[in-house]
Amino acid sequence: MLEKQQRKNKIKRRVKATLAVLFIVLTFAITYLPFMPSWDTIYAAVGLREKTSLDFDPRPLTLSFIDVGQGDSCFIWTENTSILIDTGPKGNGQKIVNTIKSFGVTELDYLIITHQHEDHIGSLEEVKNYLNSNNIEIKNEIIPDETTVMSDLTITPEEDLTLEFLGPVCKNDDLNNMSLVIKLTYKNTSFLLVGDAEEEEELSILRTYGAEKLKSDVLKVGHHGSKSSSSEAFLLAVSPKLAVISVGAANDYGHPHAATLLRLAAVGATVYRTDECGTIYLSTDGSTITKK
Repeated sequence: MLEKQQRKNKIKRRVKATLAVLFIVLTFAITYLPFMPSWDTIYAAVGLREKTSLDFDPRPLTLSFIDVGQGDSCFIWTENTSILIDTGPKGNGQKIVNTIKSFGVTELDYLIITHQHEDHIGSLEEVKNYLNSNNIEIKNEIIPDETTVMSDLTITPEEDLTLEFLGPVCKNDDLNNMSLVIKLTYKNTSFLLVGDAEEEEELSILRTYGAEKLKSDVLKVGHHGSKSSSSEAFLLAVSPKLAVISVGAANDYGHPHAATLLRLAAVGATVYRTDECGTIYLSTDGSTITKK
């Protein structure tokens, strides 16, 4: 009886030792052999979690316009800085955090909400909970209320990266026109993110700062391509090469409106839409911008 138990224990030890060796070999292969799948891919394949690794190498600055349906969410990444602007409507928390994790982020430098409408702030608590469960700390939050005027604030997270808050320049009863309007500049490239700002706020900003300040390579189109945003004068001032519309497929509002698409075409902007492309990645080395 004793000999039988000893044989069983000996077999168990051998099995454990063999599994340990196999685990070490597998870990080495995944780490150092380029053709081996990552742990994220393996976990995703067996259903333990969604795949979160990027299928491209991000350039020094990457903006991810996350497909959150009829809403907005943009994640901005460099090797030293991470910024999330808006969280889309409810139900998008895990998707947003998976995007953040896919860049290997261990802390979020800024969480910014442009305004208090549900399609921009709806998943805020979900995002916070998922970040917390993944041990990702939020270092700074900028969440204005319905009366906060945020123009003339500038954040410089690193030497070549600047965020200028251009609006709102004055209080407005229309919450869309209280949206934060942010110009991101990275070396020789620029991105204008306008939340749900409509023509009234667009023209106020244009009068305040002038066309030269608004000129940008990329425009995150206001209010999901509504005809009440992206006025002709504003688009002429911005003169974007690329325009991104964050919008839900077959939404009830008819976004983006045909008039807005025509005005974007008139200024020569190439338009990308999340309802057609899914999450849109724009990467830059500070000189040229490419879509991934």
